[in-house]
Amino acid sequence: MKEIDFLTENEKLVLEMLKFNFEEKEISEKLGISEHTVKSHRVKLERLGLL
Repeated sequence: MKEIDFLTENEKLVLEMLKFNFEEKEISEKLGISEHTVKSHRVKLERLGLL
């Protein structure tokens, strides 16, 4: 996926999990990051038109 090479590994994981309809709380638990961080990644991904 060359078009997302500029994303961090966590951003890529969040993107994939959101595409599979995981809830933000589930993502934060599975990745060991805060829900706030997941929301920040989501906002960035939406702004980039990836969601």
